[in-house]
Amino acid sequence: MRASRCTWLALAFVATMAAALAPAETLAETGFGFPAEAAANLRDSQEQEVSVGPVRTHPGTGVSGCEGRSDVLGVSRVVEIDTTSGPEFGDQYSKTEPKFLEPGEIVLTFDDGPARRYTMPILEALDEQCVKATFFSVGRMAISDPATLQEVARRGHTVGTHTWSHKNLSALGAAAMKREFELGLSAVSAALGSPAAPFFRFPYLGHNNASRNYIRSRGIGVFGIHVDSTDFRTKNPAVVRNNILTRLGREKKGILLFHDIQPSTAGALATLLEELKERGYKVVHMVSKHPAVTLPEYDAIAEKSLRAKSVAAAKSPLAERSATWPVSGPEPDEVQTPAKPSAPSARPANRPAKPQDWSNPSNDPWQLRSFGWE
Repeated sequence: MRASRCTWLALAFVATMAAALAPAETLAETGFGFPAEAAANLRDSQEQEVSVGPVRTHPGTGVSGCEGRSDVLGVSRVVEIDTTSGPEFGDQYSKTEPKFLEPGEIVLTFDDGPARRYTMPILEALDEQCVKATFFSVGRMAISDPATLQEVARRGHTVGTHTWSHKNLSALGAAAMKREFELGLSAVSAALGSPAAPFFRFPYLGHNNASRNYIRSRGIGVFGIHVDSTDFRTKNPAVVRNNILTRLGREKKGILLFHDIQPSTAGALATLLEELKERGYKVVHMVSKHPAVTLPEYDAIAEKSLRAKSVAAAKSPLAERSATWPVSGPEPDEVQTPAKPSAPSARPANRPAKPQDWSNPSNDPWQLRSFGWE
């Protein structure tokens, strides 16, 4: 081969490699590969979307009324999570966790609600700082107060699930574990009126291999935590603020755990968010790539209980009160209503009616009727 042809081929090879390896800015300047406009488009797409395993990153969304505001905490960016493979996040899964948070970045999460009395002021505090969070809702709570859960979603927050009645799944057999998980997913979706996100958190962070494998097989992402507010141990908002700031100061970043059934968190959140902004923290909002898929047999039970709640609410405004989940009680795994006794005993004339404990849904009339417990 003549020397001139070898030289030409060598130059062509160098140009090709430069086009493949150089960043968009270099390509635009040298003229190799991309025109300037194409290079700019590539640079924009690189800034807007970064893939890390099942996580895809977008810039912070423009929350209505919050665009361009520098006086609020805001959302720095949004991560879209593909849960098809059942990824697990948090310190509990640190060896396999798809890490997506940079130093100074936090995710706000709330468990156990909705509980209108505390969920609503939490939503107001989040709105005031233009931030978004993820709520892991309990099925019984969702059925108790679907309007509040729908308000959570309406304000742009992500709604995941936290079982039907907050049982520790690691202590249950396979059938009971499946029922507790699936009914929670169906109940939250029924209360929302649309599928929940395929995001799940174990109650008490209690899991075993069987429960993890089952939930992974359902294409659901599991979310542990990095920083715990331990708000359930105090009624003092100042203690919650100090817990978060101290522990976050050590961890530098992470998924934060609160409970939107706790008065301490409802009282602490507004000033805590202000402090987080002053200290330079950034909020990341998690969204799902696909909605969760429920199972028809559990949808039927959830829809039945939701209809019963609607009937009870129409008859008595007290039924609109949000309840909290009981730690024990019968499971609504049968749709059939037990036959009524042929001769019910009458209450003695001098015996007062039993007062209702509105903090316990086992004593809530609509739940008793819904699941045939009376």
